Amino acid sequence: MTLHHRLLAFSDRVNDLVEQLLLVIGVAFSLILFVQVLARYLDHSLSWSEEIGRYLLVATTFLGATVAYKRADFIGLAGFGARFGRLVERIIVRGLQLLTLACFGFITWFGVGYTLKAWDQTSSAVQMPMSLPIAVLPLSALIFLLHVLVDLTRPVVPAA
Repeated sequence: MTLHHRLLAFSDRVNDLVEQLLLVIGVAFSLILFVQVLARYLDHSLSWSEEIGRYLLVATTFLGATVAYKRADFIGLAGFGARFGRLVERIIVRGLQLLTLACFGFITWFGVGYTLKAWDQTSSAVQMPMSLPIAVLPLSALIFLLHVLVDLTRPVVPAA
């Protein structure tokens, strides 16, 4: 089994777990908002619902972006390099993949540092360590790194 196939299998498994987590987050987010609306209707507000909802929305955004990348659902400039030939297109794609890898490497590095620094801070309503909601940033960047490495190790298919 090649490195690419191992990375691809691991990437697929991680993506499946992230998709399941996103489903759980979506259901939790919906239930919390529904209960909050119901509670306000009954003249009782949940003090923690907005804070938890905000953290879940941020987690959904960052983790959802990794799923979108994995599925190649982002808007792109497909075909731009094709005007200059297959070789130039491959060079452009590899260059962008390397830049993406570097970018998410920096985000992972600084995100881990920031997460560790925020451990002593607590959220206002729930009193949980702020490192927990902040940790979604380096976690999602790490998942992005995995997906980009899969793309970088993909064998080049010769043109027909």
